[in-house]
Amino acid sequence: MYKSYSMELAGRTLTVDVDRVCAQSNGAALMHYGDTTVLSTCTASAKPRDGIDFFPLSVEYEEKMYSVGKFPGGFKKREGRASDNAILTARVIDRPMRPLFPKDYRNDVLLNNLVLSVDQDASPELLAMLGSSLSTCLSDVPFDGPCATTQIGMVGGEFVVNPGNGEKAVSDLLLTVASTKEKVIMIEAGANELPEDKMIEAIYLAHDVNQQIIGFFESIIEECGKEKHSYVSSAIPEELFAKMKEVVKPEEMEKAVFTDDKAERDANVSLLSERLVEAFQDDEEALAILPDAIYQYEKKTVRKMILKDHKRPDGRAIDEI
Repeated sequence: MYKSYSMELAGRTLTVDVDRVCAQSNGAALMHYGDTTVLSTCTASAKPRDGIDFFPLSVEYEEKMYSVGKFPGGFKKREGRASDNAILTARVIDRPMRPLFPKDYRNDVLLNNLVLSVDQDASPELLAMLGSSLSTCLSDVPFDGPCATTQIGMVGGEFVVNPGNGEKAVSDLLLTVASTKEKVIMIEAGANELPEDKMIEAIYLAHDVNQQIIGFFESIIEECGKEKHSYVSSAIPEELFAKMKEVVKPEEMEKAVFTDDKAERDANVSLLSERLVEAFQDDEEALAILPDAIYQYEKKTVRKMILKDHKRPDGRAIDEI
């Protein structure tokens, strides 16, 4: 027996059906918003993929002609490749969710969103973003969610939450904001000329709406969510980082990356890499993961410079274009 949950969102009813379909997936949610329906699933491989140094996440957003009451006819009766809109929607789903997975997770994960029906006043793209987050949270795949997404338009000088197609056509703003419970994690916007304070106000409005959605999701996850599975970590050992810092001091790495000339920066890091390879030449285990460890060392250094020291590698301040 499936369970159904509902909330009011921007004048329409958002309904989630759990355990209704796709029992073999790790997590699934049948999402309804107005008359728009999207099936979102999360599926993960049982074992990590060997020989990779990245998280293998794939996101699919499938638009079908039948969702708008049409069927392909004439010479071409099959649906073709994904449209530009479908590709861009998949990227917008990927962007806020990817950082919420463990960085050392190497199992293949597929987030699939199938549009079943479309209401012109309720965005299927937005519903797919919400469904991807919820289905992953309901699954046993490790994920630091939930996150939620809201779109803000501006018609006649007034903000519109989750505008329909008609409102988008005359809107001076189309803002998409993704948030976790703690902070905003993605902003995408297109606008006519708009005062900065209005844009900031719109971002805060979207974030507030996201908190309502996250609260709704958390109540569903608490009742229906699966326990997260354990996995084999591919993280670089902290002991190795400590030994690397004895050979190449953090100040040396900062000096190496602090230049606006990319060729010079690469040359500086290459020299430091040679020193590290020489220092660990008798440690085969460390040598095997040293290239990735050096990249992580460089990345952490740049991150610290930006977030704590408020300076970028090319010398610009964080508020300087």
